[in-house]
Amino acid sequence: MSSPAGTVIAVLAGLAAGCSFGIGVALQYRQAQLAPATDRTPLRLVAYLARQRQWLAGNALAAAGYGFQALAVAFGPLALVAPVAATDLLFALPLAARWSRRPMRARDYVGCLLAGGGVAAFLAASPPSAGRSDAPVRDWVLAFGTVALVSATAVVAAERTRGTARASLLAFAAAVIYGLVAALTLNVTRFIGTHPLGHIVGHWQCWALAAVGVAGVPLSVSMYKVGPLSASLPVIDTVEPISAVLIGTLVFGERLSGSPAGLALQLAGAATAICGVIALGRSSSLAPRGRPVERALQHGPAAEQGRPATAMHR
Repeated sequence: MSSPAGTVIAVLAGLAAGCSFGIGVALQYRQAQLAPATDRTPLRLVAYLARQRQWLAGNALAAAGYGFQALAVAFGPLALVAPVAATDLLFALPLAARWSRRPMRARDYVGCLLAGGGVAAFLAASPPSAGRSDAPVRDWVLAFGTVALVSATAVVAAERTRGTARASLLAFAAAVIYGLVAALTLNVTRFIGTHPLGHIVGHWQCWALAAVGVAGVPLSVSMYKVGPLSASLPVIDTVEPISAVLIGTLVFGERLSGSPAGLALQLAGAATAICGVIALGRSSSLAPRGRPVERALQHGPAAEQGRPATAMHR
């Protein structure tokens, strides 16, 4: 059972993670929009952005966001932390709207209200159970196998589609993987908290965390390259917490509310938050002025740049 103080730390750290991720994505988005409209290959574009302070600041904030997420799962269950950390759009959207000079509309504010209210309802009905910190190998094997199967199926389906559908499928695959990353992060952070730091080298979950995290990077890069941010970020923010909660239930024995009324409130809150995230993802403030960067890279020197092809967090 997690203490009330631990729950408060988990919620605050989860919010800090969402804030860091959201502002980091907004900074990367702005810097990529400001890149000169010249014929750049993806590698040259990355090399250009790597010298820009806003781009570097965005990546630093993404790293800080992961650190806050690790702190959150050290004190609270995935079922509590994952929905809170997935509120990055609430922080990214106002900045994107201001920098794109496209004021937020009524639908955007409704989306913020739905996302924030849904998460608040989910937290209010969450039980104070953090589950166990480790699990039998068979549970891990089942989790890894399920994630591999689901993500591979999504990638294969993405290869048969184009445009926004392909970006959304790649985002789905990445989100499922990042849910497993969150579960491994929980295990590693709690292991560090109860064992000498030198023992981490022999902890297989540490190496699995690094490998799974690296496996998600190509999917993140690809999904931003083949479609606009609005096709992938809402998918990440909805599927990743669902993946993390399901893995937490399977591997660590976490649970949702035990009472029918509490469970109904949690499910309603989650559904409301998902609707809010989807509405925010369709905001015109996240739409580029002109053609996206990735399309500009494919169509030569006369192409116009807009949306960044950034790799994001989780």
